[in-house]
Amino acid sequence: MISQTTEYALRAVVHLAAHTETDPVRAKDIAESINVPTGYLQKILRMLCKHGVLTASRGSSGGFNLARPPESITVLDVLNASDGELPRINRCPLGLPCHADLCPLHRLLDAQMESIERVFAGTSLKDLINKEGGWVAIGQPQ
Repeated sequence: MISQTTEYALRAVVHLAAHTETDPVRAKDIAESINVPTGYLQKILRMLCKHGVLTASRGSSGGFNLARPPESITVLDVLNASDGELPRINRCPLGLPCHADLCPLHRLLDAQMESIERVFAGTSLKDLINKEGGWVAIGQPQ
């Protein structure tokens, strides 16, 4: 349903949301913590900066931070930044002239995409951090 790029983007931003210090976090540190190749993650982080989800600072103490508080960044924001908008069905995908309106199958599929979009839009990064406020890195004991 979502691409590997989006999966990595979500893991990275949730990691940053749980990072309580205000100092920027280096891409290498994020990559190690979420078990993602550093080079690939750097491209994803730059893309998230371009779309206003993250900010970046250069230099020896540089790195990445969330551009806004975790409660104001949604899963849909991250998905749109990494993969573009969720596909919706507005017309018959087969181009059949007899389907001027959506057929029952395509109406159902589009309704489900709309439902998923609503859930993603209503889920913030803060919602994805465990209730104790901590974040358990991939591969580490809970």
